[in-house]
Amino acid sequence: MIIHWANKFADDIKYYYKKKKYLKIREDIKTVTDELENGNLIGDRLEGLRLPEGTAAYKVRIANTSANVGKSNGFRLLYYVAIEDEIYLLTIYSKKDDERIPNDSQIAMIIANIIK
Repeated sequence: MIIHWANKFADDIKYYYKKKKYLKIREDIKTVTDELENGNLIGDRLEGLRLPEGTAAYKVRIANTSANVGKSNGFRLLYYVAIEDEIYLLTIYSKKDDERIPNDSQIAMIIANIIK
């Protein structure tokens, strides 16, 4: 599988890294990207999004090792499987960061920008 970072995802990584309490964020997401590169679609499928046929979006829980909290209080990473061998990392947010949690229309907009 080929992994791409959406612009929003890259911005999110920079945002959290600059906060200094999330210095291990890149290491934390590596376990997920390794699984995805091996073809393992992990996480929960997001329902309710109107996506092109044959595609899907998923949400994965990730532990925040910088804060020493488990998956339930860690990060959420959203990704989109565009075609069989391409995956786009859409966004990542901390569970404790309510104002950064995207709604369905925001997720759909990120995907629409990728599909163009």
